[in-house]
Amino acid sequence: MKNLALIYDLDDTIIPTRSIPSSTFKPVFDAIKYANQGVVPPNLLEQAFDDLWRMPFDIVASNFGFTDSMITAGRGALLNTDYQLTLVPFDDYQVVKEIMCKRFLVTTGITKLQQAKINSIFKDGDFDEIIIDDPYQENRLGKQNIFADIANRHEIEATQMWIIGDNPESEIKAGNALGMTTVQILRPGIKKTENSTYIINTFHELKDLIEKLYV
Repeated sequence: MKNLALIYDLDDTIIPTRSIPSSTFKPVFDAIKYANQGVVPPNLLEQAFDDLWRMPFDIVASNFGFTDSMITAGRGALLNTDYQLTLVPFDDYQVVKEIMCKRFLVTTGITKLQQAKINSIFKDGDFDEIIIDDPYQENRLGKQNIFADIANRHEIEATQMWIIGDNPESEIKAGNALGMTTVQILRPGIKKTENSTYIINTFHELKDLIEKLYV
């Protein structure tokens, strides 16, 4: 399987986002509430905060009509929070390292927060490369272009690239657009999509599927 490459998402693919302590995002929520000035109704604001556990800030801000002041306040709080995280991945994570092929991690979010998650969980050598898709980074590539760049730099055909994640509007959509094999993993609370090549519930199923096809 040396010519096969797997690109994994992080949030709700490898780690359960709800395992992050609730206190972590309190400064962010407080900053957004203060900047809101009654524009977004309280019930919708609570829905937005719930979505922030599993979705990038820029997407949530767009979905709920955050004002520029709310976006500035929320982003500032995300950047200035001191993240001291001790996270535990889903209990099937070790299976990822049993699949003998190139491994990449591509995760979307504020760099400081995503890096804190990465530092909490992974060791050197767990992945061939880890890339953070920061929505506020200048000249942001986005997941589709990141996937294409990985394939190009490592000289791997699109048909040999597998994208594994939970979000049909993010990594699954990006992989499909490039003609890559997409795999949605149905972690708790994740809705099944009809647009991925395969659907799995655990990394054990992923390993069995790949071994069936390639070994």
